[in-house]
Amino acid sequence: MRASRIAALTVCIRAILCSVLFATLAGCTTNVVQPAGSLQHVVVIWLKEPGNATHRRMILDESEILRQIPGVLSLTSGSVITSERTIVDSSFDVAMIVSFADKAAMDAYLTHPVHVTLVNQTLKPLVAKIRVFDFQ
Repeated sequence: MRASRIAALTVCIRAILCSVLFATLAGCTTNVVQPAGSLQHVVVIWLKEPGNATHRRMILDESEILRQIPGVLSLTSGSVITSERTIVDSSFDVAMIVSFADKAAMDAYLTHPVHVTLVNQTLKPLVAKIRVFDFQ
């Protein structure tokens, strides 16, 4: 009887591990190829309270609404990964990359009410410094 319990437990553990693996792989993304001529809007954020996990999460979660703005092709965001490598600047808290088809789409995004509201209600109260890098 004990052997059958161990066998059943083993099957259960394998099923759980397979489910976790499948869920993890399902959440993975592949390299997204942006259309030729697309514009990348890189935003790097330093918090007033550096390292505050709650504030980092709030910015990341609330930034998801930016996907709804017409002209946004993609949004990628995350928290800093610290590094001992001297070439890596790990002093920031959060970064995001917003992709647009062209400069006109980015210009419309910058004045869109959803973006303006996010900046005024979420970012300004929490952020000490923002650096933006736009490239094509």
